[in-house]
Amino acid sequence: MTRSLNILPIFLSHFVNETHLRSIYNTLLKGYNEDVEKYADTLSQTHIIRHILNTGWAKAGQTITLTNFGGSNYRSKDIREAFTIMERAFLLELIYPVTNAQIPVEVSYRRAPKLCWVDTGLVNFSANFQVELLETKDILDSWKGAIAEQIVAQELRVVCNNAHIDHLNFWVRNKNGSNAEVDFIWQQDNQIIPIEVKSGANAHLRSIQSFMDLSSGNIAVRVWNGKYSVDTIRTPKGKQFKLLNIPFYYVGILPMLLAREM
Repeated sequence: MTRSLNILPIFLSHFVNETHLRSIYNTLLKGYNEDVEKYADTLSQTHIIRHILNTGWAKAGQTITLTNFGGSNYRSKDIREAFTIMERAFLLELIYPVTNAQIPVEVSYRRAPKLCWVDTGLVNFSANFQVELLETKDILDSWKGAIAEQIVAQELRVVCNNAHIDHLNFWVRNKNGSNAEVDFIWQQDNQIIPIEVKSGANAHLRSIQSFMDLSSGNIAVRVWNGKYSVDTIRTPKGKQFKLLNIPFYYVGILPMLLAREM
């Protein structure tokens, strides 16, 4: 049932009358806007939340800057408070990075978070991108890969809930001038496991290789449109590890797959 909630909004656009579906999504978005006063403590918060509802969908799966979010003049503190209210209403999640590759995970709340909404169907509707997504040959080509990260984040959020994990995180290298970033991380037993959402050759997985050089673990994950497979990779520094390649529809059973390969 969990998987149907994640995938259903995308595939309904193919099987249900498009006008009818657009009406449903439009009613949902209108309802969110009309209910803002129920959650906001001040008039200013009401305006900020409505601003996020109007501009934030296009930022799905992307790292965001809180200050002046969506081209506004709102302060970082005010935007953060509005996002917190929306998280409590289960509309979205701000995913914060960690900078360490060992347990325990230390979250860096001062760094820029990644914005993920709880419903990919609404994200696509707001961008008028439903039919185009169904027709694309590679979902990683859509939205410059951001919508793929949004989908994986939604799946991982369900996995986190089942494992009683409060927060989803990603990884950035704690080094000035470095742009190494891993899309998500997952803790399994005593390992922090990097997860990249990307296709292409193994040689292009530089961020995962950077992470593995700092980690004591021996396994990493790539989510892609290819088949399930396991590769043996060696980093430029000589660290050898397993790369678990899984299709998008396997993300929901990630803990089981990792347990089998670790």
